Amino acid sequence: MKRQNQSLQYLEQVRQHLSRLPSIDPNTRTILICGFPNVGKSSFINKITRADVEVQPYAFTTKSLFVGHTDYKYLRWQVVDTPGILDHPLEDRNTIEMQAITALAHLRAAVLYVMDPSEQCGHTLDQQVQLFENICPLFANKPLMVVCNKSDVITIDELSDEKKAALEPLKKEGVPIMTMSTVTEEGVMDVKKEACERLLAHRVEVKIKTRKVNDILNRLHLAEPVKRDDKERPPCIPEAARKKRQGLASKEKRKLERDIELEMDEEYTLDLKKHYDLPDDIKYDKIPEVWQGHNIADFVDPDILSRLEELEKEEEMREKAGVYDSDEETDSDYEEVHELATKIRNKKKIMKIDSKLRKNKTTATMPRTGRAFKRERSVSRLRDDMEQLGVDMSDVDGTHFVATAEADRSRSLSRPRVKKARADSEGRVRSSSKTPRDEVGVTEETRLKMRKIGRNAQKKLAREAKKGEADRVILDMKPKHLFVGKRGVGKTTRR
Repeated sequence: MKRQNQSLQYLEQVRQHLSRLPSIDPNTRTILICGFPNVGKSSFINKITRADVEVQPYAFTTKSLFVGHTDYKYLRWQVVDTPGILDHPLEDRNTIEMQAITALAHLRAAVLYVMDPSEQCGHTLDQQVQLFENICPLFANKPLMVVCNKSDVITIDELSDEKKAALEPLKKEGVPIMTMSTVTEEGVMDVKKEACERLLAHRVEVKIKTRKVNDILNRLHLAEPVKRDDKERPPCIPEAARKKRQGLASKEKRKLERDIELEMDEEYTLDLKKHYDLPDDIKYDKIPEVWQGHNIADFVDPDILSRLEELEKEEEMREKAGVYDSDEETDSDYEEVHELATKIRNKKKIMKIDSKLRKNKTTATMPRTGRAFKRERSVSRLRDDMEQLGVDMSDVDGTHFVATAEADRSRSLSRPRVKKARADSEGRVRSSSKTPRDEVGVTEETRLKMRKIGRNAQKKLAREAKKGEADRVILDMKPKHLFVGKRGVGKTTRR
């Protein structure tokens, strides 16, 4: 391997160089652009493709092949931009020029030879024609076009007689000459269209010359109809269609609302009723006399006046009988209830806000045994609050909060009053006469039910707490690492 080190390094350099070269498909429809440096080749490829080739006002800006893609007749085309070529022998050409020569020799493409009649590229028109004649053997069997760029500076008609005579050899050889300007984009798309059409025609001609076409033609049969008699058969157009066509031609085009708006400008107002199928005098009425094709007067009851008098008499009798007298009292009661409900809703909102403020406070909470403890909820306070709101609290016997208060009172009376202070688990002193927190505000039946629910909720937690590391607990009946499809090299007869 040490002896082959130099060869391997050379191959690695070649591989890296090939990876930097553009991807050119030799079988795709291709347009090849060549010519002297600084004649506008890169500007042309930038106009017809999305390739972003660097353009500078000096020679040999393009130092390698650039490929761009374009569409024509729903087909994909690749456009190859080659570096500039100078007119000297083949052995004197450098690596940059040899890329263009190789592309011209080996790619089947339509060739565009770009020239600069204004001679701003630094080479005369005679030198450009001489280069064309020198590389002409590379154009064999390929569609060829000569494109004179920079027509915005000077056109072919404005050239002197000597320069026009220099282009005569190209015209004698039958090479088409077109003009364009990459600055003003004049004639750029015409050059692209002509190059694509010539390449498509050339590809068809090449295919026709192959043997494959003869085999396909033998399988095709072309039917040519023969005229059977001398009778003339003109096209038949129905009379109704002819009249309709004439009527449409003579009828003027109706103005649209958009056209009227543009004519009137600021004075325009949108009128949606002007196309209604109604007479002009009732078209803008709130309730027109005609509705859905019928006269509204047809729907009026002829005895409507007599029925209206009967209704008025009936109303008078109702008022005399005092039917509506009770409604006044109900209205006043309803107003009182509505006012009371409004007060209750406002009080609820205030209570919600107070609760949120208490929850959000960050100060330390005083213990229940503190001196500053104030009982927030009590039966007497509830009674006072409801009476302030206007609720009648006289008949409240048998309600839940009264039963709860009586149960608390009986429980406190039955319990012996022991004045000795009792300390809890945390060392805080708690009076034995005070009611436990789980018994405040609930009846005996509710308290027992809550205690039973609490014991049932603790069962699962107590069972989980007894588990230790030595307990044989199968957490997963099917562990994944034992049931994934990984098979060894053994036999499957055990199955």
